[in-house]
Amino acid sequence: MGTADTIDGLTAGRHNPRPAYEMLPISTGASRAEAAALAQDAALRLAEQHINHPTSHLMDLIRSQADTLGLYEDGILVGCLVVPPDPDVRHWGAEGHAPGLLVSLVPPVPGEDTQGGRLLTLWLADQAARIGLEWVRWEIMAPADATNAASTSLTNTLHDLGWENLPPVRRPDGERVTRLRLRAEARDAPAVAISAPDAALRMLAVSGR
Repeated sequence: MGTADTIDGLTAGRHNPRPAYEMLPISTGASRAEAAALAQDAALRLAEQHINHPTSHLMDLIRSQADTLGLYEDGILVGCLVVPPDPDVRHWGAEGHAPGLLVSLVPPVPGEDTQGGRLLTLWLADQAARIGLEWVRWEIMAPADATNAASTSLTNTLHDLGWENLPPVRRPDGERVTRLRLRAEARDAPAVAISAPDAALRMLAVSGR
């Protein structure tokens, strides 16, 4: 399903084109616990496909005071992004020089419905462009065997959503990661499907400076 089909499908038949999704700040203990559970569940479903994607670091960020946003569909949390405080992108080399925003996301699961992940990607690209950034950046654990279909299925799924993967590198902590980047692109379409309060937009604007 393409971008236009995704947006049209969400608004088809609606007399009042009220956004079907909401992007809301996650700040309470209960909402952070819900987001951490979403991340853990995604890791378990990925493991069932023999994809190693530990989420302990992401869950720690969610439980901390890091800026966190949740994508909700009819009040149900279906996606989550965290903006790490004081991000270190030295290991990105030249690719980290352009203005950008580093995020950490609960990943989609290959073979499952990716509509939430697609909308979250579109929204991120749009918001990054509107605050004057060129890229959104993300890091996931690099597959141990780049020739193994199970190991690369996650990066292939993310590529289909619009993320470009760069060669793996080691972070300062020694973790080998695949760098992902998403080109910022202003679009009106995400606003049709996703509503967001000013607090959510300010969160990204401040983090992207």
